[in-house]
Amino acid sequence: MTWIEMSAAGAVIAFSLLVWQTIVTLQAFRQSLERIESAVLQTRLQLEETAEHAAELLASARELTEAAADRVRTVQEAFSAVDKVSRTLDEGADAIGKASALLVDSVLQVQQAVHTRQNRIADAAEWGAAGIGLWKRWQSSRSKEDVAGSEAE
Repeated sequence: MTWIEMSAAGAVIAFSLLVWQTIVTLQAFRQSLERIESAVLQTRLQLEETAEHAAELLASARELTEAAADRVRTVQEAFSAVDKVSRTLDEGADAIGKASALLVDSVLQVQQAVHTRQNRIADAAEWGAAGIGLWKRWQSSRSKEDVAGSEAE
């Protein structure tokens, strides 16, 4: 065997080793790509599942937000109604206070008028009693004069 034949055999062996190494590397690369594809598929499925859960959560959150907004509106309406009732009660209390003050003034005026009339009635009764007393004296003195005049005749 000559150097050329040995070189050619060495080149064939080297080329065969290179091809074999390339095939092994390509098979390992293909297996890696299959594992990456499998991982990508699993990730995609998990992302789709996560997206579905997120959509459900967003729908629930939207419903909760709408329910909370409705409750807030209801509470605001209730507070508004309570505020109106409070204002009405304040106005009623003011009106009752004014009416009470007018009633007290009226009672005081009536009391004063009754007291004044009682004094006038007492004065009239005294004057009446004095008048009756005078009338009785006059009647009695007239009767005595009539009796004395009838005796004198």
